[in-house]
Amino acid sequence: MPPKRSSAAKGGKSAQRSAVKRQAAEESNTESDSEYRDRRERNNIAVKKSREKSRARAQMTVTKVEELRRENSELEGKIKVLSKELDLLKDLLVLRAGKKADAHNGEEAASSRSHTVSDSHNAVADKDLINQDHGYVSQVKRARKTH
Repeated sequence: MPPKRSSAAKGGKSAQRSAVKRQAAEESNTESDSEYRDRRERNNIAVKKSREKSRARAQMTVTKVEELRRENSELEGKIKVLSKELDLLKDLLVLRAGKKADAHNGEEAASSRSHTVSDSHNAVADKDLINQDHGYVSQVKRARKTH
C-alpha cells in the first residue's frame, strides 16, 4: 500500500485553495457590492425624480382647480348681471308694448278731435317712454357696476 499522506500535507494545499477561493469571492463580492451600490444610487435618483414630477403634477392640478374655480365664480357673477339686465329689458319691452297699445287706442279716440292735439299727445308719450328707457338704462348700468 502506498504510504498515506499526512494531514498536514493535505491541509496545506486545501488551505491554499480555500484562501484563493476566499480571495476570489471577496473580489467578486467587492465588484458586486460596487455594482449593487451603483444600481441603488441610480434607483434612488430615479425615485427622487419621479416623486418630484408627481408633486409638480399635483401642484399644477391644485393651481388649475383654483384658477377654474375663480373663473367659474366670475362667470356666475356675469350670469347674474346679465340675468338682471335681461329681466329689466323684458320689463321695458312689456311697458313699451303697453304704452304703444295705449297710444294707439288714444289715437283712434283722438282722431275725432283735432290733429294738433293728437300730435302733442304722441310727443308727450314719446318723452315719457324715453325717460323710462333712461331709468332702465341707468338701472342696468348700476347692476353692471356692482358685479
